[in-house]
Amino acid sequence: MRQRARFRGVVPLLCMLWGFALGSCQPTAMGPTLPSGYRIELPGASQALRSHPLALTVRVSDTAGRPVDEVLVHFRVPDAWATRAQVDPPTVATRQGQATTTFRARTTGQLMMHITVEDRTADIPITVVGETPQF
Repeated sequence: MRQRARFRGVVPLLCMLWGFALGSCQPTAMGPTLPSGYRIELPGASQALRSHPLALTVRVSDTAGRPVDEVLVHFRVPDAWATRAQVDPPTVATRQGQATTTFRARTTGQLMMHITVEDRTADIPITVVGETPQF
């Protein structure tokens, strides 16, 4: 009986922690940029499997919230990861307000992807994990 009572107390706590973890993975916004005043929506924290592609999408809009085309978005892997991970392509021009690149890593670990639009740079956390176990 005591174990059941402990379990009942732990379940709400675990649900709350799971909710916080999911909430922290929401996309973040930044801006306005200089000189154009763009608003940028960045991808949230991501998790990728080693050697599997992960799409990273940035959304760019003007001050009225309309998608903007032909804005250059630069994606850069940190120097410490340069031989272990890549983005392809590293620079993407927005189409219908979106710029998407593909991230891929050859090893596991955590890194901060650098994303730059005009004068603004943000770091997005990516965790690379090994293959999922087969049961």
